[in-house]
Amino acid sequence: MLGFLERGFFTLVQRLGLLFAITAFAATAALAFFSYEKLSLQASDRIQTPVIKYADYQNPISAAEATTEQANTEVASPAQTPDTFTQEFDLAVSQIIAQLKQLPDDTINKEGLETNVKVLVKIKSNPYVQELQLAYAKSLARLTKHLVNVGGSDINVDDFFAWHDKEFAKQVDAQTQSNIQKMSSLKS
Repeated sequence: MLGFLERGFFTLVQRLGLLFAITAFAATAALAFFSYEKLSLQASDRIQTPVIKYADYQNPISAAEATTEQANTEVASPAQTPDTFTQEFDLAVSQIIAQLKQLPDDTINKEGLETNVKVLVKIKSNPYVQELQLAYAKSLARLTKHLVNVGGSDINVDDFFAWHDKEFAKQVDAQTQSNIQKMSSLKS
C-alpha cells in the first residue's frame, strides 16, 4: 500500500511539473511577442529628414500637385553630444549668413544680419527635437545657397524663409501623422 501512495504522489508531482513547464513556456513566448511588438513600434516612430527642394519654391503649382517624396535616411543619431550639435548648428547658420551676404544690398538689409538670422533660425527650429533643428538649419543653408546661385536678387527673403518654415513643418507633420497611423494600426 505504501508503494501505491508513493507512486501516486510522484505521478501527481510529475504532472504538476509538466503543467508548470508548459505554462512557463507559453508565458515566455507571449512576453517575447509583446516585447518585439513594442520594440518595432518604437523603431517606426522615427521622423525622417524632410526634403525641401528649391524648385518647389520657384514653381509652387507643381509642388502642390506632386506628392511629397521623403528621403530614406533617418535623422541624426540620438547619441549626438550637445557640443557636436551646437557646432553643426552654428556652422549651418554661418553658411546661411555667408550666402545672404552675397545678395545685393537692395534685396536684403545687411545691417544686423548675423544676429537677425541666428535668432530667426533658432526661433523657427525651436519647436523640434535637436535632430530636426539641425536638419532645419542644414536644409535652409542648402536652399539659401540655391537662392544665391539662381540669382535671388528679385526674391523676397522674408517670404522665402516663411515658405521654407511652412514646407518643413508640413513635411514633419505629415510624417508624424503617418507614424501615428502606423502605430495605431499595429496596436489594433
